[in-house]
Amino acid sequence: MKKLLLFVALFITMPLAAGQLPDNMYFRAMQDEMKRTVKNLRTKEKDGQKPFYVAYKLTRDLGGYNVSASMGSPLPVFSFGNFVLADVLVDVGSRQHDSLGFDRNSRWEPYAPTNTSIMPNGYDGIRQGLWGATNTEFVKVNEVYKEKQAYKRKKNLLNEKTPDFAPAAQSSYVEELNPLPYPDMQVWQEVVNKLSSQGKDLPYVEKLEVSAQFYQTGTYYLNSDGGFYQTFYPAGNVYWNAVLRTKNGYKDTESEWLPLPSWNATDNEKRLQEKTDKFLEKIKQHYQAQKGTAYLGPVLFTKDAAGSFMGLLVRGVEKNKPLLSAAFEDDPEAGELRNKVGMRVMSMVADVYDKPHLREFKGRRLPNFAPVDDEGVATQDLTLVSGGKLVQLPSSRRSVKKGEKSNGHAFFLNSYPRERLTTVVVEPKNPLSEKELEAKLLARCKELELDYCYIVPNMGGTGTMVQRIYTADGRKEPVTGLEVSNLTTRALRDILAAGDDSDVYSNVITPALLVDEIELLPSDRRPDRKPFIARP
Repeated sequence: MKKLLLFVALFITMPLAAGQLPDNMYFRAMQDEMKRTVKNLRTKEKDGQKPFYVAYKLTRDLGGYNVSASMGSPLPVFSFGNFVLADVLVDVGSRQHDSLGFDRNSRWEPYAPTNTSIMPNGYDGIRQGLWGATNTEFVKVNEVYKEKQAYKRKKNLLNEKTPDFAPAAQSSYVEELNPLPYPDMQVWQEVVNKLSSQGKDLPYVEKLEVSAQFYQTGTYYLNSDGGFYQTFYPAGNVYWNAVLRTKNGYKDTESEWLPLPSWNATDNEKRLQEKTDKFLEKIKQHYQAQKGTAYLGPVLFTKDAAGSFMGLLVRGVEKNKPLLSAAFEDDPEAGELRNKVGMRVMSMVADVYDKPHLREFKGRRLPNFAPVDDEGVATQDLTLVSGGKLVQLPSSRRSVKKGEKSNGHAFFLNSYPRERLTTVVVEPKNPLSEKELEAKLLARCKELELDYCYIVPNMGGTGTMVQRIYTADGRKEPVTGLEVSNLTTRALRDILAAGDDSDVYSNVITPALLVDEIELLPSDRRPDRKPFIARP
């Protein structure tokens, strides 16, 4: 299996020549339906608009399965099918004044393209699905076009020189889709049975579920301007989820996961057991945890929590072209840092980059690898923050001003393509070890005359365990019932130090981060009533 994985990893990184559309039924179906749409799709209304731009994105499920077990007993197997889903974008009007970029603010019609239901994995099935979704989308965008133009007249925007949808050189990227052979399902079922059965040794654990999931997807994108790409993504992961009753009567949860570069169970046996041992020890500490009280002061965010914290920056720079809307003056989803290029938005402890061409990190395949964006533009690496100042924003063909060009960061994600980041990398200038970070945390706590401060492993909510660390002797004790509150982008400027242990959380690669001032507040929840009889 290791040799096979290496071969595929080397093979799929070799793109076909630019402009050479792959000869497969997915691109044939998209191309054939797209040509028909641009040439023939018209409305009978006198003021109806014809499509000038069409984009299709197909996500092909290459099969897979999820096996899971609870407390040693197998749960039903979930198998992934061999089907195709699609996002369909139709733009009408002209590049100067088009139908997109306008939010009707309707709960029934969000700012999102028409999605197909599951389509059969075949040429005819894909054509049928695209045809139906295209017609639905065409009707909607014609209505939106009228509303948008009425709004622009009202706001005196019809004479603006910047086009709604700027022209851009189109690019392509194609990697071969060679699905990996799936590992033996029964072998992995036995693995999760064994791992989950260890929860029975802890009387305060009400449920321990372990699951192993393996799946592969192929993505195909094509637009009428000539941009296209084809990418392949294999994923294998193991998940741990536990429900426990703490000593104080609170019903809490804990979870962990582990990506699997190799899908062979034997290769992972030692890692899986070590992960399970650490997880059970974490649950044991959680059982002993006391309920926390309000806190304001330095916090050390480790691993997942640091990635979640850096989401402040990600959300702050994404969607930086506000949508027009008759329902609101300011787009509530537009990134709040969009007007702060050149200003200090973060501590100088680390620089931050967006790297769409980064494929792997520590042996893990990254899901946001993107050589071409969803407007057909070649993606560029971005320097987001340098020396604490915001340097660049992700841009799309909709967000550029006159004379500027898109840097290839428009992507579908539950909406029409908007300005988004891919893989965000936090690079500390003077990384510290775990011991050095904790020492710096304690030193800052002493300076502020605090009896203790906190180490936060994740931001999972009130049922998540954190570590209280005492200033006097460095003693640690588990605390539960606290959650990070009132967090704003201002906190990015309070980062005091960064670790040397970078890891992946969602689309962020970051080390642990020590932040000078974070508010932790307790929940108002009360302990649940204990079961009348003990767990069997």
